[in-house]
Amino acid sequence: MNVEEPGMESHHGPQVKVQVPPEVQRGVYANMARVNHSEFEFSIDFANADFAGQDAAGNIPAVVVARVMISHEFMPHLLEALKENYSRYLTRRDIEGLPETGKEDE
Repeated sequence: MNVEEPGMESHHGPQVKVQVPPEVQRGVYANMARVNHSEFEFSIDFANADFAGQDAAGNIPAVVVARVMISHEFMPHLLEALKENYSRYLTRRDIEGLPETGKEDE
């Protein structure tokens, strides 16, 4: 199941048409995430951690750039979509690194 189409039963049924408002299109950068859950939902805080700004005690400052709340029912679909997309990314990266593609690192 595609995360962008959680209500879709098949490719022939109804589809969710996702629209991204202009003020959200740019997105935000995060290099870490913190996941929590309660009896009712999961929350994911996406943050920018400043690893160069580590203090004497070893603490690394991080600022949350987005907080996303997710229902328990949606979480398995999100996990599956992340797994599928990461697998496709790894496959494409490995294929592009082969000498036959002409895109290997020099």
